[in-house]
Amino acid sequence: MSERGPCTDTNCDNEIKELYQCHCCLKRVCLTHLIEHVGIRKQNKQRLNNLRYELNTGINTLNLIVEEKLFIIKREQNLIEQAKQLVDTSNSTIDELQNSIEQINLTILSNRPDITNEVEISENDKHSTSINHNVLNNISSNENMEFDK
Repeated sequence: MSERGPCTDTNCDNEIKELYQCHCCLKRVCLTHLIEHVGIRKQNKQRLNNLRYELNTGINTLNLIVEEKLFIIKREQNLIEQAKQLVDTSNSTIDELQNSIEQINLTILSNRPDITNEVEISENDKHSTSINHNVLNNISSNENMEFDK
């Protein structure tokens, strides 16, 4: 049911018009502003839906990234455990130890692209790759300084 009076929308003139209660803001407004309010509400609802969809997409993507990282961490923890067993076993072969060293060094390199250039062939054994650990220590020290700031 409508009544007559001035529209309460601030953009409307003060003429007496048929007024309707807006279900969005509960104010009495003219038909023109009632239609405008409904349009704005529809736009806001669509925007909220779009933002929810975008947020949900981001959540799903981040979840996949985290799951992949967790898988990699488990694989790397397994590599550490296997290497520890080789260290603790007195009958480990040279090939097993070299293979484990190579896998660990490759894993370190895959996690630390900033030290890729510091890989060098060991002078004692052409089949073994080693990492310049002084570089690793310097990088770790620099990172600790950054965290202390």
